[in-house]
Amino acid sequence: MLTYIKNILIVAWIASGFMNGDTLTPKPYVINSDNTVTFNAIFPKASKVYIKGTFTPAGTFRKDSKIIMTKGGDKWTYTSEVLPSELYTYQYEVDGETLYDKQNPDHFRDIADTLSYFIVSGGIADDYIQKKVSHGQVKKVWYPSTFKEMPKRRMTVYLPPQYVQSPTKRFPVLYLLHGSGGDENSWGDAGRAIQILDNLIAEKRCEPMIVIMPNGNINLAAAPGDDPNNPNVEPSGNNTSSMFGKIESHFIKEVVDYVDNNYRTINDKAHRAIAGLSLGGLHTLFISLNNPNCFDYIGLFSAQTTNALNEKRISGVQKLGEKWEQLKNKIPFLEGSKIDDTIEKFTSDELSIYDEVDLKLKYQFKNPPKLYYIAVGRDDFVKKLNDNWRKKLSAANYSFIYNETDGAHTWENWRKYLVDFLPRLFNP
Repeated sequence: MLTYIKNILIVAWIASGFMNGDTLTPKPYVINSDNTVTFNAIFPKASKVYIKGTFTPAGTFRKDSKIIMTKGGDKWTYTSEVLPSELYTYQYEVDGETLYDKQNPDHFRDIADTLSYFIVSGGIADDYIQKKVSHGQVKKVWYPSTFKEMPKRRMTVYLPPQYVQSPTKRFPVLYLLHGSGGDENSWGDAGRAIQILDNLIAEKRCEPMIVIMPNGNINLAAAPGDDPNNPNVEPSGNNTSSMFGKIESHFIKEVVDYVDNNYRTINDKAHRAIAGLSLGGLHTLFISLNNPNCFDYIGLFSAQTTNALNEKRISGVQKLGEKWEQLKNKIPFLEGSKIDDTIEKFTSDELSIYDEVDLKLKYQFKNPPKLYYIAVGRDDFVKKLNDNWRKKLSAANYSFIYNETDGAHTWENWRKYLVDFLPRLFNP
């Protein structure tokens, strides 16, 4: 019996060596004691392998540099510079083909890219790690929709641990919106919103809250691959059609009312927050602007503050829509054509969401929100838009909080903004 147990232990020890990189199968990466990171990629037949990611000297991932790796046998290696605490994403370029690291089980999809990731602890990224704390429930929920050819759309729902622990208690709600090319999975995957919420709630750094992460792409009922209406759709960052008022026009009736009717919410302005990044910032701005009695906490993260149609252009396209309707009355067979669908999309009454901004602001700040939060990076391409929006608010003496950081239009910033935003919500 002792010999048998000894043999089992030897086999286990040998197996652990393989898994830990002591023999043939190295770890995909090792975070060294000095916070450099060594990557080990196995591409036996490759002639050239590069690594590229958010830790490279180039800055943002979308404008990254690529660094040649060193070959030794079947293994390609690279050791980074010292890295501050953060969640980093990376890919390999193998003989011209971009691949995520299949040795690394940690990866997510960001628009059309599959990105591998690792976390360097010891700072801000400690909030992104899944810790041994009570975890909230995360559900993918289909809700009824009036969108054309979409009887149902999908949202992600986060319920804090206290929702189950206290079955009669009601909770405040944060509506958290994604950017262009994103979907109801984006904040949970790339944004680490679930881990951030679990950790901050457990550490009593923010109030327990329900968080709703809806899909803001009007062309899809759910994330690519999960939409039964478009099973083979390819992810795309082009969401221009989501910038013409449809999401904002239907948000209260379809999303907020559904949540209030199906979850134990405190359904008043003082217990509702809404925040979004980029395109989600555009949606946040105009949903809150057109519904001034719904949200007491508003967060604009690298927000797109305009849909590129000024009020004069909105008036012009609405007149085009009126003339088209008159023409259809005279020539009925035009209705239902592709031209009709296109003109309807861009000339509907939903564009009124974006007009009379100054008047709507005046009404919104007559009973001002408790928090109007604006955050943007100094190198972000939407910074000028945010500067102009702040000037408009300041000129009218409307109160807001401004958080300017380094960095650009990236998840590195949006995660930080969420960590800064959450503790400000629903405080007595």
